[in-house]
Formats: sequence, C-alpha cells, structure tokens
Amino acid sequence: MRKRLRTPVCPYCGNRLNYVKAWVLKRRGEYICPKCGGLSNVALDPLVRGAGALAFLAGAVFCLLGCVFSELFLISLAGIACAGLVFAFLAPLFVRLRKPKPPRRSDADATKSYAPPGRRDAASAPRCEER
Repeated sequence: MRKRLRTPVCPYCGNRLNYVKAWVLKRRGEYICPKCGGLSNVALDPLVRGAGALAFLAGAVFCLLGCVFSELFLISLAGIACAGLVFAFLAPLFVRLRKPKPPRRSDADATKSYAPPGRRDAASAPRCEER
C-alpha cells in the first residue's frame, strides 16, 4: 500500500514531482518535465476510487451518528470534515505520469497510398524556386 501512495515520477528521466506540483497537476491532462522536456499524460491511480468511496462512507457514518445521537452533533461534523480533508490531502499521491501512446491510424489514413520520401510524383513534389 505504501508503494502506491507516492508523488508522481517522470517516466523519462525519473524526476520526482513535489507535493504542490502534484496537487496542481491532478486536474490537467498533460505534463512537460522541466528537467528532460518529456511529455507525459496525467492519470489517476485506480485506487483513488476506493479511497474516495471510503471517505464517503466514513462521512456517511459520522452523519448517521450525528442524526441518531443529537449530543454527538459537533463531533459528527468534525468527523465528516476530517474524512473529506484526509482524502483531499491524499489525492495528489494518487497522480501518475505515463508516456503517451502513439496515435492510432484511422481507416482514412490506411487507404492512402504510401510513397517513400525519395519517390514522389512530380506533380505532388514541392517546387523549388530558381534564382
């Protein structure tokens, strides 16, 4: 479990991001490493859904306790807030950086004929201006 809770690492150079960058990055789609210039896709670890569900259930239990036992109302409010805050502070540790996959060729691209760079038709070749 501890191995899965870590700050993101650049898949190209292994540079580890700090907590604040991971906090900002969790809402973005791409990240460019300032050290190596590598482009990475931002993804969330699948474990984040379980952690969110656990925080929601903890908040629901505290809410139910506050409704049933009215003298525990303030404690239940604190418990709901703590469950949400713990999840919010752990969320950047679930951010992962992955190398982007190469784009898939569409059917329209596959039907085009392929001509190697040295063998172009005279009509499609770019013209050079004479001086």
